[in-house]
Amino acid sequence: MTKLYLIRHGEAEGNLYRRAQGQYNSNITALGRVQLGALAERFRDVPLDALWSSDLNRTRSTAAAIRKYHPALELNLSPRLREIDVGVWEDVAWGNIAADYPEQMELFTHDPGRWSVSGGEPFAALTARMKAAVLELGKRYEGKSVAVVTHGLAIRALLCDLYGIPSARIDEMPYGDNTSVTLLTAAEGKLNVEFCNDASHLQEAGLSTFSRQSWREKEKQGLPAKRIYTRFEPLDPETEGELYTRCYAETWRASHGSLSGFSPVIYLRNAILHAGIDPRCLVKLYQGDRFAGLVELDPERGREDGCGWISLLYVEPELRGGRLGVQLVGHAVSVFRREGRTGLRLHTAEENTAAVGFYEHNGFRRAGRTEGVRGPLYLMEMDIAPRVLEPEDI
Repeated sequence: MTKLYLIRHGEAEGNLYRRAQGQYNSNITALGRVQLGALAERFRDVPLDALWSSDLNRTRSTAAAIRKYHPALELNLSPRLREIDVGVWEDVAWGNIAADYPEQMELFTHDPGRWSVSGGEPFAALTARMKAAVLELGKRYEGKSVAVVTHGLAIRALLCDLYGIPSARIDEMPYGDNTSVTLLTAAEGKLNVEFCNDASHLQEAGLSTFSRQSWREKEKQGLPAKRIYTRFEPLDPETEGELYTRCYAETWRASHGSLSGFSPVIYLRNAILHAGIDPRCLVKLYQGDRFAGLVELDPERGREDGCGWISLLYVEPELRGGRLGVQLVGHAVSVFRREGRTGLRLHTAEENTAAVGFYEHNGFRRAGRTEGVRGPLYLMEMDIAPRVLEPEDI
């Protein structure tokens, strides 16, 4: 009998930024790194004979947690362990997907066997390749123990197959949290589930990704839970200059305590220039039908250093603290990574401790200090290049 530990990757950018990340090669987040530490401790004394992983960065990084206390294990990679390919949805905000593909979004969520979009991988194909790959590992390592690092829907699809749950009843099989563990046993060409989606190592340490998603917590308590998706729309500074100026003014006042030194004409002129170069450089964020914030990117600043630049990031005051600002950061990461930029920069007032704390919490570091119009500014910088963590990073 072979033991097969199926492990979902740690929190990745798509989980944090709320963007589709089937086979998009996203990185592990700051929280994800901490989760990997808890996962490493969980497997510290678990005997393992082999380690396999999907070849995407977020699973390879998660596999590093297993190797922390099992350094002799060779990491084997297989594209058959990848997440489902979501085609034209890759790296798109879930809110935009829900708005542009409402019927397909409903199917993807509740009956993926009938889901179909351009370039997307059929759910049945995902299930078949996962089952074949895991059965082969069970046969190859007969009588041994194997850690297999893979993805949320990939594990869910396999579990549905093993439990005989059809696509139309997939809601009966919940997702496992980031770094959750499922134990299968393989014998005589058959797979059995010993336990599934166990994330006790996260709950004990207060590190659950799901606990940060209020709708999931309501579902666990049997309460009505409705997801309110956020989506992006271009902001036209020629016709929406008043909205843009209001947001910039409020950001300036929050940073400096007054509007002294604020130059609305200059900033609006720059916004028109940035949006004219690339409409993705000036976008509004909506929560449902409610305007929630905006982000402005400077497409030229930092180019020579391989960095992207955030000129303005704004969230409506009454909506702050609701994890909306990080989705604006995620938009910036998406835009600039596609252009091959490896860093993301911005300035924030040294006295604006709330903003400094927000950026540091979400992966930025203080990379310098300069004098601004109203006082000292921190240069904040975040690495956005694709990366794979090593055991020493955990």
